[in-house]
This record gives sequence, structure tokens and C-alpha cells, in this order.
Amino acid sequence: MILSDLLRKTGIQAPREFASVEITSIEEDSRKVVPGSLFVAIKGFRTDGHLYIKQALSNGAAAVLTERQVFKDPRICVNPDHENRKILSMISSRFYDYPWNNLVTVGITGTNGKTSTARMLHWIFQKHDMQCGIMGTIGHLIGGENVKAIVTTPGALDTARMMREMVRKGDECCVMEVSSHALSLSRVDNVRFDVALFTNITQDHLDYHRSMGDYLNCKKHLFDLIKKNGRAIIGTYSPGYPEIKGAVTFGTLKNDTYRISEMSGEPGRISFLFHADGAVIPVEMAIPGKFNIYNAAGALSAAVELGIDPGSASESLGDFPGVPGRFQSVNLGQDFLVAVDYAHTPDALKRILMQASELSENRVIAVFGAGGDRDSSKRPVMGRIAESIADILVITSDNPRTENPDVIISEIVAGFNSESTRRIIVEPDRRTAIRSAIRIAEPGDVVIVAGKGHEDYQILGKKRIHFDDSEEAAAALREVLG
Repeated sequence: MILSDLLRKTGIQAPREFASVEITSIEEDSRKVVPGSLFVAIKGFRTDGHLYIKQALSNGAAAVLTERQVFKDPRICVNPDHENRKILSMISSRFYDYPWNNLVTVGITGTNGKTSTARMLHWIFQKHDMQCGIMGTIGHLIGGENVKAIVTTPGALDTARMMREMVRKGDECCVMEVSSHALSLSRVDNVRFDVALFTNITQDHLDYHRSMGDYLNCKKHLFDLIKKNGRAIIGTYSPGYPEIKGAVTFGTLKNDTYRISEMSGEPGRISFLFHADGAVIPVEMAIPGKFNIYNAAGALSAAVELGIDPGSASESLGDFPGVPGRFQSVNLGQDFLVAVDYAHTPDALKRILMQASELSENRVIAVFGAGGDRDSSKRPVMGRIAESIADILVITSDNPRTENPDVIISEIVAGFNSESTRRIIVEPDRRTAIRSAIRIAEPGDVVIVAGKGHEDYQILGKKRIHFDDSEEAAAALREVLG
């Protein structure tokens, strides 16, 4: 594609002598630039792409798109609006020929439940012979091949490139988890969805968003990206959901489009009734966690809206295997339950501990911390929630990043009731903390290791080391069981 065509309707003028140059790729990382590339310089949070313009040109960039004039070179095009994120979204879409038009696309946003809902919907599609790609927190799936995920929602360039690859490899659908950061940073501005689904909203990312109102408005942007004749689906089961004109809803309210009733949960199994189109359909799933009922209802609602029979969709979930790191049981034959979960927000922690309390025949032991360099206001809230539900609390490190782990822990502890009779163990070393919790577990206890779920690393300072909660829990169980 020639440069002038690529920049059409962007408001950026290609230099006359380079207007007809052929662009063979678009890159925002100068190290990936090859002869024929268009390099798009973006001022990011950690570095500035404008520092690497010379490297991009020396690597053979046919042209460079900047947010400001850095130095004079005929190959440099300056964006008069000084914001290249939106432009990158526009030109990536054009370069990869709007691949979402060749896919049934579902975008899922919300604080909690995105991953489980997405994986359940993917399972339903696959059971109905609809090859489906995924973009999400625990990994991407393109043409049946797993691709490691660095962030929940890839950047605009990678999103367009990956969705085009899905089309090329035979995927008919794409289910995408859409984070608030992605919506704020124009990563999906030009993507269009057949279904936009909202799970819930609770406190998170207030280090980035100015307020809960700003956070919600960011989430609502997903509904601006629906295809003609597409559907908005809203979960009403949690407070704070947005009112979207024409949206269908799912939850426990009598006037919900898709209603849930008769919810039941026991170790390793959940069941409920799904009310759809006048039918009342029993759903049974061999996974733990009553909160997964809401995730399943969201997936079923999307499937039905896309034309799948509600009875058939519900039946498909009968052998859904669960999601790594989401109430993931670690079982070596012990007489107490150990589960790993990604819960890292106040609401998610409350849900997982309440579920643990329902399942426990004895005590609930909670191992958790909070991420460093992130929203610190939620730390005492998480401490207060955990103290109100769990019998024993083991406070430890999550991903401390560049913060002092002891400071993070002290802010969690600050949320505790000074008159609490709960047993509290403070152990900054996460490996030792997990072992401590498992050593003191008794028959009938439920041990929840929360915060990291599927992640197989821990970030200490600026260094990422291998660390997997499920591996550590299994190792601790082997020591206890001999």
C-alpha cells in the first residue's frame, strides 16, 4: 500500500517526493523495522518512540510518522494533532483491511469475569463447529495455536495484525477481552464488534483512571464500537452497571432478557436455571465457584444473541474444563481444599473468599497481597474484606515491582479492625507464605492463594522471575504429605 493511501483521512500530509512510496509493514518498535516499513513514533509511559527515529531510518524505514518535529528529514511526516495512538489504530485497520469484517467478533469488558466468560464462549463456539480465536489475559489463540499474552488487549497494530492472521488461518470468530486501558489508549478504536458485553465494575486501576466515573465511562466506550445490527449485552447482577439504550441484559432481575435462578454450588460443581426466550434451561458445570454462574450466563447470552440455540449452548458447557488460575484446584489427595485464583481486586477477593466460606467445613485460610506501583487505595479495602471473611490471613507479596513489599503489606494491614480476633501471619516471601498456609491447614479447611492466578512470574523491582502459585502450592503439599 502506498503511503498517501495509508494516510488518507488522517489529516497528515505525506511528503510529495515520498507520497507514492510502497509501505510493506507498519511498526511501532524500531527494532522490528525493515526496508519498506512505516515507523510510527509514540510517546509512551516508559519510553518515547521519538528517541528511536534514527535507528528506524538506519534500519530502512521508508517513512516515519511522528508527533512532533524532531529533526529535518524528508521521510518524516508530522501529525499536527500530536497524538499517534489514534492514527496508529486508523492506519493499522486500513493496512490489514479491517479483518473484523470477516469475523464474528465479541468484545468483553468489565473488572472481573472477562477471562472466564471469554473462555466459556469460545468453548460454546468450538462445540458448534465454529473455529474461534481468542485475545485475552491468559493467552491468545490464533488458528488453534497458542500465543503468549503480554497484556490483556494487544496494541492497535498487533490487534489488527492478529485478527488478520485469524482470518488467514480459518477462524470464523474472535472473542476479545477488552481492558479499560485498551479503550483509553485507542487500541480498539477502529475494531468493530458484533457483540459488546459488559460483566461488572468494581474498584480497580484507580492509579490510572481519575475516578470510578472515569473508569466506567472508559468501559462504556466499547458500546461505541458495535457493528450495525450488533448487540450490547449488560450484566445486571452487580451494582454500577451502565444503562445502554437497546441493550439486552443478564442477571437475576425479573425483567432481565436472560435471567438466572436456582443457583447452587458445591465443591467442583455449579448449577442454575437459564431463562431464555420463554424456555427454562437447566445448566450444570463441573467447575467450582458460584460466581462462575454469572460468567456462564454472560457467555450463554452472547451465544444466543449470535444465533445459537440456548439449549444447545447450555449443554455445551457441561464439560467445560475451567480456566487456569480461576479457582484452580491443586489436589494431591489432601483432606483440605487448596485453590489458586487471580482475584486481585476488592470485589474479586470478596467473591472468592465468600465462595471458599460456603465450601469450607472448617476454616478459610487466605494468602494474598497487592501489586506494587498500582492503585494503593484498594489495599486497606482488600485487607478489611479478607479479615471479615477468612479465619486466617497470610499477608504476603504479589508483584511488588519497585515498591517496598513491607510498605504494601502495612497498607493492607491498615484496613484491619484493631479489635480483630483473626489470626494474621505476615510473610513477605510469597513462597514461604504459601508453605505456611498449607502447613497449618487442617481437614475441611479451604486455602485460597489469591492475586496471581495463571501468572507464572513475579516482578521484583524491575526483574521478572519465574513463580507459579499452583507449582508452589503443589510443592508445599508434597512436603506436608511426605
